[in-house]
Amino acid sequence: MTKAKEWAVLASGLLAFLVPTYFAWTVYLSQQPQNVASWSMVLLLDVLGLFLVYRDGNKKPYLQLGWVIAAACIVLAITLGGSPWHWGWTESASLFFCGLAIVFWLILSARVALFAYMAAMYIAFVPLMADYWKEPQPGTLWLWLLTIATCMLAIYGAEKRDFPNTFVPWGAIVLNGAISWLCIR
Repeated sequence: MTKAKEWAVLASGLLAFLVPTYFAWTVYLSQQPQNVASWSMVLLLDVLGLFLVYRDGNKKPYLQLGWVIAAACIVLAITLGGSPWHWGWTESASLFFCGLAIVFWLILSARVALFAYMAAMYIAFVPLMADYWKEPQPGTLWLWLLTIATCMLAIYGAEKRDFPNTFVPWGAIVLNGAISWLCIR
């Protein structure tokens, strides 16, 4: 692995932590309402994703580690900011897929579980995307675009261009691209 790729994978982890954590700080300071259930589910899924990619062979999952810490900061900022708690069908479906991912991981393999994980992550963001559909949030566009750039760094810096090292970043690029579009449509 070249030095540039090593730095890229480390930078992706650092940015995966710093960018969303700065978002958490802005949410807390502005008392901007966010969907606590969605972000809590994202935290749970980020923890699961970290374990799954590591178990499947990615021994430097800095991107996922950064997301776990940042999601915890976002949930904390939203909770301290007093956003209302809502649990609906999308959160229930996401919880189902998260459980399915764990079952797949335990009985099949981490690789199979990553597909259920990615489905759950997309579903966890549906409430947020619905909010953005009703009321676009161009002020958050920077978060989603920088997350895409962070994922691209992770892909560039990956030890191998294989499933465990690139599946989650590619899936996140598609998801964050959709959310970016909803921010500015």
